[in-house]
Formats: sequence, C-alpha cells, structure tokens
Amino acid sequence: MYKQDIGFYLGNEKSDGFSGLVDENNLFLTVEIEAGITPDIGRELTAYIREKINLSQIENLQQFDSFISNIIKEKNLPSGFSFSAGYLKGNIFYLKTINQGKIYIRRNNKLVLLIKGDATASGYIVESDIFIFTFNKFMKLLGEESGLNQKFDHRPISNIIDEITPELLTKDDKGTVALFIKLNKMDEEIKPVNDFFEVPKKINPLLNLKDFYLRFGQQKTFTFITVFVLGMILFWSVGLGYIRRSQESNQKKINLTKDLISQKLSQAEDVSFLNMSSALSLISDSRSEVEKLASLRSTSFSEQVKELEQLVLNTENKILKKEEKKYSEFFDLTVDDKNAKGDKFYLEGDNLLISDKGRGILYTLSLEKKSLDKDQSAEIKKSSNIALFEEKKYFYIEGSGVYQIVDGKTKKIIENDKDWGNIIDLMVFNGNVYLLDQGKDEIWKYLITESGFGTKNSYFQSGQSVDLSQVNSLSIDGSIYLAGDQVIFKYTSGLRDGFTVELPNGNVDMIKIFASNDLERLYGWDKEKGTIFVMGKNGDYQEQINSKILATATDFVVYKDSIYVLQGSKIFKIE
Repeated sequence: MYKQDIGFYLGNEKSDGFSGLVDENNLFLTVEIEAGITPDIGRELTAYIREKINLSQIENLQQFDSFISNIIKEKNLPSGFSFSAGYLKGNIFYLKTINQGKIYIRRNNKLVLLIKGDATASGYIVESDIFIFTFNKFMKLLGEESGLNQKFDHRPISNIIDEITPELLTKDDKGTVALFIKLNKMDEEIKPVNDFFEVPKKINPLLNLKDFYLRFGQQKTFTFITVFVLGMILFWSVGLGYIRRSQESNQKKINLTKDLISQKLSQAEDVSFLNMSSALSLISDSRSEVEKLASLRSTSFSEQVKELEQLVLNTENKILKKEEKKYSEFFDLTVDDKNAKGDKFYLEGDNLLISDKGRGILYTLSLEKKSLDKDQSAEIKKSSNIALFEEKKYFYIEGSGVYQIVDGKTKKIIENDKDWGNIIDLMVFNGNVYLLDQGKDEIWKYLITESGFGTKNSYFQSGQSVDLSQVNSLSIDGSIYLAGDQVIFKYTSGLRDGFTVELPNGNVDMIKIFASNDLERLYGWDKEKGTIFVMGKNGDYQEQINSKILATATDFVVYKDSIYVLQGSKIFKIE
C-alpha cells in the first residue's frame, strides 16, 4: 500500500474553455479544453468522471484505455481537448495521454517524460516516485523539464505548489493545470486474525451441568470450559483488534483528506483575488471531500469531521469576505404614535423619509439629530413609492399619478399617462423625476421647470433599452443602476455602461439596489438570503454582509457606511 501525497495547480479560469482535475478512487486525471465549453459544463464533466470511476472496475491497461475513450464518446467533447490520466492498481500505474497531455516521473532525483501526445503505458512504481500529470502550456510557463526539476528538493508536494503559485500568477496561466502525486510506502495492513478462526458456538445457558458432567466426565468438562474461555478471550481480542485496525484505517483517511483539503483551500485563497469562480470550485471540492468522510458515519472521528467542515466554512467566509453582523435599535416610530408602522425608506442627505401607508403618514427623520417630522394625507394610503428632494416629499399612486407635499400641502404634479405600463419605482435626482416602468421596459424622465414638470422623455438613448421584466429596483448617483433577479445594469447619460458584476453566489435576487453620491460603494439586497452584497461602482465584488434582520426587514438605506433597516415601527442600525 502507498500513501499518496497530492498537490495541484489550477490556473485562472477562462470564459470559453475549461481546465480541471479528478482525484478519485485511485484515478488521477487532468483535462484541458481550449474552447467550445463553459466552465460550468467542464465541472459537470469532472463530476461525471468521479461518479463513473466509483462504478468501474479496472484490471489492466486496456480497460483503463477503454474507460477514458468511453468518457470522450459519452460526453461528446469538443475538438481541442487534452487528457493526462493515470490509474493506480496495487503497485502498477496505468497511464494515458491525449493531444497536449504529458506525464512525467521523478525517480532518483531525475525528472523524465514518460509519455505525451496520444499514448498509453504501464509500469511498476517505486517508493518516493513522483508523477506529474499536465500539459504543454504548464511546462512552458515553468521553463520545461529543467525549470520544473529545479523545484524539487526532497520537499513535500505542498511546498512545491506554494513556490510555483506566485510565479505562475504573474504570467498568463489561464487554462493551465497540473496534478502532482508522490507515493510513499505504508506498513502492510495485517489481515484480521478472526479470518482464520471459526467463531466459537454459544453454549445453551439452560444446559444441565450435572448431565454435562455425567456425559463427559469431570476432566473432560474442565478441559471444555478451559477451551471455551480461551476461545472467548481469543474472539474478543480478535474483535477488538479488528476495531482498532478499522479505526486506524479511518484515521489514515482523515489525515489524507486533511492534507488534500488544506492544499485545495490554500490554492483557493491564492486564486480568489483574480479568479473567484475557480476559488469557489475548489471550496466546493473541499466540501465534497468532507462529505465523503461524514458518510462513513464513524462516531470515533465525528469531531474531526466537524473541524474540517468548520475549516472549509471559515475559508469560504474569508474568501467571500462574508461576515455575520449584529444590529442594534436606532429609532422607534412609536414615540409619535403607538400604532406607527413603516413600509418604505428613501434617503436624501441625512434625512430619511419613511412611509406609514396604513395611516397615511410620511415621516422625516434626521439621522444626525434623531429629530422626527411628519406629514399626513389621505392620498398617501394609496401610494406605492416615495421620494424626497430638498424637503419636498413625493409619492406615486397607481392609476393616478405622482404627488408632491410641500409645507404640508399635497398636490398632483404629474398626471397618470396612458403610455405608462407597470411603474415599480420612483426616484428624484437634481429635482427631476424618474419612473421605472417595468411593463414598457422604460425609465420615464420628467425634467423640472419653473411651472412644474415638462413632458415625459425616455431616459434611454436610441437602442439602449433592455428587458426590465426581472428588474426590481432603481437607484441614481449621476449614473443609473438597475437590479433584480440575477441582473444588474448600469447606465450613464442614457448609454449602457461597460459594467459587469461577478458575485460569488450565482443565484442572487436583489430586491433593492442602493447608490449615493456620498458613497464610494454600491449595495444590493437579497432578502431571501438575508444578505447585502457590497460592490465597487465599477462592478467589482468587495464583501457581503449577513444579518438576521436582513431576512425579515422591509427596506434599507446606507448612510456613512452604516446600514439602516426598517422593520415595523423600528429602525435598526448595522455598523
């Protein structure tokens, strides 16, 4: 039996193409596909290979060759794919390469290319052999065989990976992959002793000892009892020995899994800055390895499994900058009326507008002074969206139009328009009114004039509008941000901005996006997850904030980098 010291390098992910690896049930495989496949489909391929090897029996090189060939046929891989693979059967390694694949061996301090291109081979392994499964590009980045050989100096594989990672990250390593395996001899497993002994039959406890004596005599009885006692001792010692060996075997699995997970998590941290999707893939692989251990259901190392689960979770939280934050009560609207209840927020400067639709009230709360003012109107009870600009309060009523409250007086400022579809959000910026019309895939802009507001115009320049059916929210800081179910758009002066967002959780449904001239960052709220995703205004992911209150709140705003959350009559603050 051989202990496997395993390490790997996985380069930055390509949008078109895939590189990955499999380390499962003595199968060691790297795959490189130049184009014609997405990373998600590539990961489905490696998952399929893992599942298939667990269902396969490979006894010789021909069967291994057929195993790889069948995968290629079944998955109908695009042209430009390469494989580098090996299967360890006892002390024999079956090897196969396709196209750009290369397999090296390092033995007696010498690095030698075993096979490349379309080839197969098999041979006996020797203790301390190191095998490298990789491709042409990886070798070129390291300076071919001479460059790779310099990295070895009787060191663990993990140290070699740690050395080459910073070097390769400075180069164009997209699509590169390499798998390193060092084989060290383990003590031969002792076959359980009870395999050689028949288990003693149980004596009937109701057997009459007197009859026993009469039948066999006292001497024979004494001999039988002695043999029986010795047999029982032997039985229990064998059983306990078997349990002990089983525990030792499980502990070896734990240790090997710990090493593998530590390497994967370390690699995930290294690549997370440049390639978040690859980092998350490595975390997913690590979690799968822990699940395999947990499936053994051995209580003897359940605590160690929990430790590994926590290690994976801690690394994931670190990479995602995921933090669970506490919240505290900031203000309670019941200081005005015990029946007060907030529905929506709108922030301008330090003034927070809060609607109490049920009672027809708009509150204005100064976040700096904690002073509260209010306006009441029957029309507010019908409102669905609110806004604030220079002490003027705005609200929209479906089928009626846009209203304004100034000095306690309510008046309609924009009539209902037959061209409107489904107005779902309202913003006021620089005195101009913006209506998000999901039904017509439009943002209607009304310019402020001396006498009120002009006629509507489409905010979008010609040909710039998009499908807004998945959009839930609008926010403006000079540019316009639109967000919803797995979509975020940014527009500047009516033109679509070159703005892309890569959030770590692919399935994100933002019910509100928040931006402000006073903030350097952008905030998107996924209520179902209880998470606010924080992004730069160029779309780069920065962190995510989790708090229990975010899963039950009805609205939020951000002021001076603190999050204010509305729930019923209370406003909570997340620092």
